Amino acid sequence: MIEIIEQKPFKDAAINSAMPYENYGDYYALFVGKYMNHSVYRSLIHFDLPALEGTGRIKKVELFLYVVRNDHPSYKKEFQVYRIKEKFEENTVNYSNQPAIDDGLYETLIINEEINTYVKIDITKFFNDWYCEKYSNYGLMIKALDEKKNSLVAFYSKDNDEYVPKLQIDFEKLEQKNDTAGRKNIKIKNINPKTAYQLGNQYFDDQDYKKAYAYYKEAFEKFIQKEKYGPKLLFRMIRSLDELQMYDEGLEVIYEGLKYYSDFTDLLYMRAKIYYKQNKISLAIKELNRCLKEGEPPIHLNFIEGVGSFKAYYALAQIYYELEDYDEAYACCKRAFLKNPKWIDPLCTIAKILLQQKRDIQEVKERLEVFLGTDLDGKEYDILFNIYFKLRKYEIAYGYIEKAEEIIQISWKQIYKKGMCLLFLKNYKEAYKSFEGIKKGELYEKAIFNMVLCEILSGNMYEAVKLLNRVRDPENTNKRKIYYALKNILEEKNSDPISSDQEESKQFLDIIFELLNMLIEAASPEKFEKSLQLLNLIENDEVLLRLAKLYYHHHFYRMAYDEFMRSIKLFNKIDFEGLNMMKKILLKRK
Repeated sequence: MIEIIEQKPFKDAAINSAMPYENYGDYYALFVGKYMNHSVYRSLIHFDLPALEGTGRIKKVELFLYVVRNDHPSYKKEFQVYRIKEKFEENTVNYSNQPAIDDGLYETLIINEEINTYVKIDITKFFNDWYCEKYSNYGLMIKALDEKKNSLVAFYSKDNDEYVPKLQIDFEKLEQKNDTAGRKNIKIKNINPKTAYQLGNQYFDDQDYKKAYAYYKEAFEKFIQKEKYGPKLLFRMIRSLDELQMYDEGLEVIYEGLKYYSDFTDLLYMRAKIYYKQNKISLAIKELNRCLKEGEPPIHLNFIEGVGSFKAYYALAQIYYELEDYDEAYACCKRAFLKNPKWIDPLCTIAKILLQQKRDIQEVKERLEVFLGTDLDGKEYDILFNIYFKLRKYEIAYGYIEKAEEIIQISWKQIYKKGMCLLFLKNYKEAYKSFEGIKKGELYEKAIFNMVLCEILSGNMYEAVKLLNRVRDPENTNKRKIYYALKNILEEKNSDPISSDQEESKQFLDIIFELLNMLIEAASPEKFEKSLQLLNLIENDEVLLRLAKLYYHHHFYRMAYDEFMRSIKLFNKIDFEGLNMMKKILLKRK
């Protein structure tokens, strides 16, 4: 007679090489494998041995793990299970103090595309050795066979409500027996143009524009007009060149593309944008007027909505605004809004024009409300909230969202934005409440990080750390490192360098500047000044250029100019956008 005995873990925890002193003992998941080339996860699990009643033999012991995440279902991943040789504490174990393992014996677990299902590993040998007291039972460690290859999977831990790990023991009474149990490397040259186009799309979607362009270029050299993908190939090729700031090459592709598709207005619009970036303002204006004359392209040639109407008008409005021709800018905004009343950007620019003309704020509010009708309801108040939020007029914006909430139920997205509004008004307590109301969904983790920021800026560092423990998924590791570093900096504690490697530092750059972009408005000037120390924790020659642009976007023009100059002198770093900004700053000084 076989008796099936199931046992739940006594303790379990994941450990993470990128956060070597962090403990995951109370987390809902056990991560294993390498994540995004920078974090190696291992997991530890310990079961108490059950009392086996009567005489018999253990036929089989299997460890069941429920796969809740599988980042690479397209290939086989091999994991190994080892016997742990020393005790570990669930609430203190981390990567730096992980217990030793017996690497002479292991069992293998292979995972392909499994997800939302249990997988099992035969660990009868381990179990028998423990049960016969050959070795002490300190538990098991699960790790990837190849820890240099991205292979992340996650299993539910014992801290989840269901689908927890389990040990299943097949015990046969009166008997005994032991058991032991990427993208293809395709060369760019001489491949089918459609294949080159598809490979280009893959790199484009990954934002690897250099490789995307290489494949698109190969496809374009064998371009056949009748192919359905032709227009999109041209569009994405120009987008890639734009991202790479290869503007002259982009203009050449547009010139060639218009030979094939003369009514491809998107290309004219993109050409205007490139001219603008090259500071060829009169050519940009000429091209945008040509867009309006040509009108919208046929549907199979249309990838940007409104290139023959409201988008072209609005692009013209932005140019005239910068030229300080406010009357013409206002007229173009009005035309853009009339063409597409659902698009609020023209109204934002109209408000900027009125403010630039030193109009009274009450007059500005009244003028904008007129565009939306005479009897405003919750929807219109919601629109006005968005406009003033975009203009960074947070007090006015907050007034409108309160009016909207009196009439309608606002969306999660607006609740989140209301929280941002309060954060920028430095009302951290109320901002926290708004973010706290965000339930599981796409904004959930962002809301938690913003709650962390509210606590840090309020000086509640202990509560900030507790919140950070709620977002311990692998993709949050880098962001959490930055928030921990900010906490330490504002506490005036030592903060270790995050990365001294140029290439590795790139993955932290966007996170730091996203945070600084919030802090420049949400924090006091003193705290923002201190937070700039984050830039000293990484090694990257773009930090001054990015800092200059941050200052520019927040209208700190003198500081922006100084940082542009430092970027040039110290790192020899400047780009088209930076040069244009410097030029505009100098013009403003005249």
